[in-house]
Amino acid sequence: MTASNYQKTKEGFESYLKSKHFTRKSIKSRMVVLRLYCDWLDKENLEAESISYSDLLLYMKYRAKKGTSQKTIQHYMGTVRHFYDHLIREGKTINNPASEIEIKGIKRKVLYHILEPHELQALYNNYQEETPKGIRNKVILGLLVNQGLRTDELAKLEVKDIKLREGIIDVPGGIKSNSREMKLEAHQVMEMYDYTLRVRQLILEMKPKRTTQTKQETDKLFVGDGGNCYSFSNFMTQLMVKVRKLNPSVQNAKQIRASVITKWLRMYNLREVQYLAGHRYISSTESFLENEMEGLAEEVQQFHPLG
Repeated sequence: MTASNYQKTKEGFESYLKSKHFTRKSIKSRMVVLRLYCDWLDKENLEAESISYSDLLLYMKYRAKKGTSQKTIQHYMGTVRHFYDHLIREGKTINNPASEIEIKGIKRKVLYHILEPHELQALYNNYQEETPKGIRNKVILGLLVNQGLRTDELAKLEVKDIKLREGIIDVPGGIKSNSREMKLEAHQVMEMYDYTLRVRQLILEMKPKRTTQTKQETDKLFVGDGGNCYSFSNFMTQLMVKVRKLNPSVQNAKQIRASVITKWLRMYNLREVQYLAGHRYISSTESFLENEMEGLAEEVQQFHPLG
């Protein structure tokens, strides 16, 4: 690859990463990985557009011989996967040879104790807090137990993303998730209506607790005192404290999301669940099947114990 061709490749990929909202630090790291990959392509006299799955296995073996750890190789292949997504978008290739690659020996997704659908619904039904912030937190809880949203997706939501008349929510995409349109449950529509048109304004009018903060104008859906959104994680912490009092087996928001996705896997096919969960790759959805199998194993042990 000539210097000029590499520069064009670099600029195009960098633009792609920016469009996917990667941080400046992450982009810098991934550009280093691209340079290493392109150097290997030159060494092997290969064209990026014609690389196959087998070629990438050889690249992984090459990196391993260089002393690169399995975890780092996983990071490299994540960047290569994005690189080929970029080439597909540019019309320079039609396949992503990295899409099915899985690195062995890497710690996999944490298996959570799965909350059953009736437990998820009980969390929502039993959560009672009539203060403005309490109402806000219940709306957040509803989006957790019904739509299985990620914490970062909740933090990104703006008022315009809620379509009350249609009863839907436009979930914004991000670095790790795709955007999608999701249906709100009937009871959610009513509570979202009350929150967006009345309660949110009450919170905006509250005086910030920190003396160094002033009231702010914001389009964010979930706000703190005076419109400050300095730490959405604070909202989640307050919510989880209350939720654990209702059900001590609740660990965190990730567990609730895993439970919702596991429920979907019992109802829909993999592609449908991939869309609902906002997963970029079907392999991410498939990994939640482990939680489903874990749940089945618990049931077998409970009702048919051995020994």
